[in-house]
Amino acid sequence: MLPLKNSQVFLNSFIAFLFSVTRWKRQALIFLCGAFTSFALPPFYLTPLCFLTFPIFIVLLDSIQNIKNNKKKFFTFALSCGIFGFSYFICGLWWLCNAFLTDLDSFGWAIPLAILVPPLYLSLYWFCSGFIVGLLWTKGIARFFALAFALGLAEWLRAFLFTGFPWNSLGYTAMPTPMFMQSDAIVGLYGMNILAVLVYSLPTVLLTDEKKKLALFLCLSLILIHSGFGFYRLHTIENTAEDQKKTYWVRIIQPSIQQNVKLRNNTREAMLEAHMNLSAIPTTDKNPEPDFIVWPEASVPYLLYDKSSISMHIASLLKPKQWAMIGAVRVSNDPPYSQIQYFNTIAVINAQGNILNTSDKLHLVPFGEYLPYQNLLKKIGLRILADNIGGYSAAHVRKTVTMPNGFSYLPLICYEAIFPHEMTFKGAPPQAIINVTNDAWFGVTPGPYQHLQQAQLRAVELGIPLIRAANNGISAVIDSYGRIVVALAQNTVGIIDSQIPSPITPIGSNEYRTFSTFILFILMLLCRIGFGFTKQLK
Repeated sequence: MLPLKNSQVFLNSFIAFLFSVTRWKRQALIFLCGAFTSFALPPFYLTPLCFLTFPIFIVLLDSIQNIKNNKKKFFTFALSCGIFGFSYFICGLWWLCNAFLTDLDSFGWAIPLAILVPPLYLSLYWFCSGFIVGLLWTKGIARFFALAFALGLAEWLRAFLFTGFPWNSLGYTAMPTPMFMQSDAIVGLYGMNILAVLVYSLPTVLLTDEKKKLALFLCLSLILIHSGFGFYRLHTIENTAEDQKKTYWVRIIQPSIQQNVKLRNNTREAMLEAHMNLSAIPTTDKNPEPDFIVWPEASVPYLLYDKSSISMHIASLLKPKQWAMIGAVRVSNDPPYSQIQYFNTIAVINAQGNILNTSDKLHLVPFGEYLPYQNLLKKIGLRILADNIGGYSAAHVRKTVTMPNGFSYLPLICYEAIFPHEMTFKGAPPQAIINVTNDAWFGVTPGPYQHLQQAQLRAVELGIPLIRAANNGISAVIDSYGRIVVALAQNTVGIIDSQIPSPITPIGSNEYRTFSTFILFILMLLCRIGFGFTKQLK
C-alpha cells in the first residue's frame, strides 16, 4: 500500500504544480508537450508519449480558466494551442533546412527561415483553433470532444488552404504500423486526426479528480476497435489471386546520388550511366524479367524528347515487352500552352525509344517548383519575382496510365503522395500507384521516413499497392494494406526486383472518407454539447 500511497501523493503534487504555473512557465511546459509529441512520428514511432503529453497539455489548459479577464483568457487559450503546434511542427519539420545545405554559399542565409517559417505558418491554424477551444472549454469529459473538434479542424484546414500542407498530420502518430493503419481506409487521415486527439485526451481523467469510468471505457474501446480492426483485416487477407489475370514484375532503381552532386552540370553523364548500369543488372534465376523499370524523380539530367539520343540510349537496355518509367523534365509549347512550359514528369519509354506517355506533376511544391499567386504578383508590379522563382507548370488533371500489356497505374510525383483528398483521377481503375521522388534534398533526417509513412497510407486508402522509387531511399514495394514487402535502406545503391502485389477491393472512396470525417466533426460537437449540458445540470 505504501508505494501506491506515495504515487498518489506525487500525482497530487504534480497536478498542483501544473495548476500553479502561470504565463511563460505554462507556455514553456506546453512547448515541451508539443516537442515530445513529435517523437510519435517516424522514425521514432513513440506513440505512447502522446498519452502523457496531451493530458498534461489539457491540465495546463484547465489552469487558464483561473484567468478572470475573458479577452486575456481567450488569447491565452489561442497562444497555448499555437505554442503546442509550433513546437510539434518545428521538432517534426526542422529537417526542411537540409535542402539549403546543398549550396551554402547561395542559400545559407535561408536556413533559419526554413527552420522557423513553416512551423510558424502551420501553428497559425492551431492558434486560431485555440479561440474555438476557449469558447467550448468546460469541465468534465466534454472538453476532450471540444479539443478533438478544434484541432481536427485546424489539421483539416492546413491540408487545403494556400495550396495545403498536411505533412505530419496528428493522425499519423496513431498509425505507426500497418495494423494501426487500417482504420484510415474507413475514416481517412482527417478523421484519424480527430480520433487521435480524442483518444490521447481521455486519459486526462487519471490526473484529475473527475469521474474516470466513462472516459477510460471510451478510450480503451476506441483503442481496441482501432487495433482490433487492423488485426482482423491483416489476418483475413482478401484472396485476389484468382481475379488477377496476370502478374507483373517491376525493377526499382535507387542510385543514391547526393543532391549537391545532382546539381553539378559536369556530372550529368555519370548520373545517367549510374541509372543505366543498375537497370542492366541481370535478374536472378528465381525472378523473371521485369515488365517495368522505374527510375526516381528527375533521374534524367537532360530534357527528354521522343526518339532523342537520350531516350534511344535508355531504350537500348529494354527488351521488346519492357517499359521504362522515368522521372524526368519535359518541355512543351503545345496547346493549350501559349509559350514554352516545363513539367516535372514520369515518362514511359518503350524499346524503340518512343515516349508512349508523360504524366506531369499536378501539385507543385510552392516556392520550390513555382511561385504561388504569380498573376497577382505581376499585377502589383513584381513581374521579375514572379517570372524567376520556380519555373515548372502543373498538369490540369490527374489521369491513370494504361500500358500496352494492360497494366494500369496512378502516377504520383514526390510529395503528391501526402494529399489524401487529391487521390481522384480520370481513366481506368489503377492496379498500383507509381510514386517517384527525390528525398536526397533532406539528407539523413526524419524527412524521408515521414514521407514513406504517408505514402503507405495512400496504398491503404485506395486498396492498391504502391511502387516507390526514391533517389537515395527509401525505395519500396508496398502492398495494398500498407505493408512494406521489400525496401532499400536510405543511401543504399541498389535495385529491387519484385512482383507487384495484387490490388484489393477498397473499403470506400475518397468521398466516403470525406463524409466520415464530417460525421466525426458533427459527432464531436454533439458530444461536447451533450456532455457539457449534463455537467451543468449536475
